Amino acid sequence: MDNENVMTMPAPPAVQEVRYDAPKPEIRKHDGVFVWLALLLGFMVMRYCFFNTNGFFTTAAFLLTFACSAAYLLVSGLRPTARQWVSAGILCVFTSVFSITASGLLHVLCFLFLTAFQFWWVQAVCIKARFVTRYFGFDLARTVFAQPFFSFGDAFRAIRAGKGGKHSAAAVTVIAGIAVTVPLTLIVAVLLSMADEGLNKMFSDITDHLLEIDLFDLVPQFLFAFPAGMIIFGMLRAEAKQKLRPLPSDVYYNDRMQRMKKLPGLGVFAGVTPICLLYLLYVFSQANYFISAFYGKLPANMAYSEYARRGFFELCAIAVINLAVILFMLAFSKRRADGHSAALRFYNTALCGFTLFIIATALAKMIMYISEYGLTRLRLYTAWFMVLLAVIFAVLLIRAFVPKLHTAAIISAAFIALFGVLCFSRPDALIAQYNITQYESGKLDNLDVEMLCGLSDDAYVVMLEHYDTVHGQAFKWYNNKTDMFDDELDNRIYNYECNPFSAYNISSQKVKALYAARQNA
Repeated sequence: MDNENVMTMPAPPAVQEVRYDAPKPEIRKHDGVFVWLALLLGFMVMRYCFFNTNGFFTTAAFLLTFACSAAYLLVSGLRPTARQWVSAGILCVFTSVFSITASGLLHVLCFLFLTAFQFWWVQAVCIKARFVTRYFGFDLARTVFAQPFFSFGDAFRAIRAGKGGKHSAAAVTVIAGIAVTVPLTLIVAVLLSMADEGLNKMFSDITDHLLEIDLFDLVPQFLFAFPAGMIIFGMLRAEAKQKLRPLPSDVYYNDRMQRMKKLPGLGVFAGVTPICLLYLLYVFSQANYFISAFYGKLPANMAYSEYARRGFFELCAIAVINLAVILFMLAFSKRRADGHSAALRFYNTALCGFTLFIIATALAKMIMYISEYGLTRLRLYTAWFMVLLAVIFAVLLIRAFVPKLHTAAIISAAFIALFGVLCFSRPDALIAQYNITQYESGKLDNLDVEMLCGLSDDAYVVMLEHYDTVHGQAFKWYNNKTDMFDDELDNRIYNYECNPFSAYNISSQKVKALYAARQNA
């Protein structure tokens, strides 16, 4: 038969899929202790940095987080350098901002700054960076937004490694389960109290006592404290994660940057040329208009308000656009093998020069406007931002002729210095002090008390010190007999009694003392 002569091939053996588990970083004995400290710090951060950003306790929370970070690094065998200890000292100084000022805006900005600073300081010690890396922007983003989340699983492993082993891990599981079901439990309790009058009375009595200790305010703080603690522990584990997921090297970034430089330089520079010519035409056509700002004189037929406001924020937008154009040219335009390009240097210099001139003009106009109409938050913060932009463009201008300039380090140091000036000058107090003294000297025609009343307690300290000047300047819109400053001040004192956390800073304490002294006089 034909079928008998057909040779059958044996079936190939089944290929078994081999799974390779990603290596896990080593869990050391002290991790079992620090993971609990991180969870405790997570609660403090939630309570005193998010829900009750007040001052003294917020400063303490950041200082304790830093102390825990430094202790973890030392126990892990890492020794910060003298330069890194100086950076740590700067970090600790900035934590006092929460205590010396009552400005909510500054508290938010300082919280973001200190959080990034804290994360990078731990990372810098782990990778032995002197200050910042060459590609600091990319490394900082990875340090803050990626690496802490790599260690979420390590927290549970660290708990098992700590004293108590499985029992400790079981306790965390129970606590997490209770925390997740708290909202559902509260809903059931409300429904039961509505169904039975006796139960309703019992719950009411319990609720009255709980409200006295503000337990319902603690519930969301406990819920968010766990993930916050996990993130803090992930920050501490930067050294262990660095061994498995290290930050990309300069060689990696250089290679990626070279791959991005695909656009022909001729096309890029041709596209930028009309912008430069437009700036040149703009400067010459408005020469008298611009020069007037530097000499503090008004062009003909133009009022102060119209002159200073006209085009100021548009000029700020142009400065930001120019920065984007320069970064685009540096990132995507092709160059010679040695990295140099005369055309790129020329256009970089031209754009930086035009932008610095525009910034100087805008600032001169703003100074004129402030001298005529006083300070506001928007004017002060915008002027600060323009100074920061001027520093960045000046560094980019120098870099065009000194390619090996440590751009990231210089800009980072300049930002820290300028941000320190902003924070420790206490802008709200500065605004109130300037406007009131200018009004008292006759240089300001009107004192905008309504604007000043919208500022933080930093301004209220100054206004109480100049009470006779501020009192009677403005009245409530619904009653022309109610003094606006007195009414807003009474509301703030009442808020201190209802929410004591809001008064735990130096400015609020001064307001309370000055108010009490005036009431007793």
